[in-house]
Amino acid sequence: MSQKLRDRIARYTNLDAPVGFEEPVLKAAREELAACCDRVEVDLRGNLYAFQTGTDEHAPLIMITAHADEIGFMVTSILENGFLRFTKLGYPTDTVLPGQRVRVLADGDVAEGVIGVKPAHILSADEARQVPALSNLYIDIGATSAEEVASWGIEAGTPVTFVGELIQTRNEHRCFGKCVDNRAGIVALLEIAEQLHENPCAASVAYVVAVEEEIGLRGAEVAAQHVKPDVLFVLDTVPSGGTPDLRPDELPWDIGKGALLKVREVKGLSTQRPLRDLVRQVAEEAGIPYQWIVDTAGITDATSAQQASGDIAAMVIGIARRYAHSAVEMFDLRDVQAQIDLTVAAIARITSVDQLRRL
Repeated sequence: MSQKLRDRIARYTNLDAPVGFEEPVLKAAREELAACCDRVEVDLRGNLYAFQTGTDEHAPLIMITAHADEIGFMVTSILENGFLRFTKLGYPTDTVLPGQRVRVLADGDVAEGVIGVKPAHILSADEARQVPALSNLYIDIGATSAEEVASWGIEAGTPVTFVGELIQTRNEHRCFGKCVDNRAGIVALLEIAEQLHENPCAASVAYVVAVEEEIGLRGAEVAAQHVKPDVLFVLDTVPSGGTPDLRPDELPWDIGKGALLKVREVKGLSTQRPLRDLVRQVAEEAGIPYQWIVDTAGITDATSAQQASGDIAAMVIGIARRYAHSAVEMFDLRDVQAQIDLTVAAIARITSVDQLRRL
């Protein structure tokens, strides 16, 4: 299972699909979902939907979503000597940008490049301690002029991604690479869809591959308005603790210790309590490892989607990943497996909306 899961995640992390340019992930997921769902559709915003009919027409409608987009960059202007100025798509970590390999996604082709860095030999003491302003950074793709850049199909508005294939560490369970956030969630969604196709549950399930999460949780809100589910599970990744640069109380969860069940997101989601309790009980009864967390580090599509109709029981079943929003996010395959197993088991337990009423 680990090899299969790793290979599938590697395939999806190798796709370049920054915010607003999610088509490669949408196309790949559409093909796989079409093989195990009753129908598949796409809205004008770009969200991908796939539906499975449950065995009980009176059971709830459950929506499972994971976002397709990755953080990245966009060309804003081309200098006369062929260097590219750029802005950010989403929130890549500023401190890691100088010297980073990138891929410029011209129509029908790519240009490999690097974010320039001033030679250490001539940095002043103050410069050596500072993170360069984004406005001072540039991408070098080996071009010699603006005309040459244009001949390669690159212009203002061209998207850019980090470069970083999925690498397995000496620990067979742990890997790192670009856009683990949230291609691991996409793969978990596909695995869940295949399992529920083989073993249908009472509830009908809508799978949503959402766009534009990294710039404001936008696609999932549109999707929830479209699907109008009773229950929502968001599959996403969460910045991890457990490293020497964090106090144990800052992010008190780590990779390799199970799926993450959020009590709340400090800047957003408050998980619906009966749903939260149900999922926790399922995990304990099935012996599925999990971590009970209050997320102090970010928000997910659950924050926007739960408010889309005002009548959704929502929660996040996530995984931890180290080095968030850099080109090398590390995670543990066992956590993804726990995320898949727990979501499938929880969905099988949900047979009535009445199970989730707070009063």
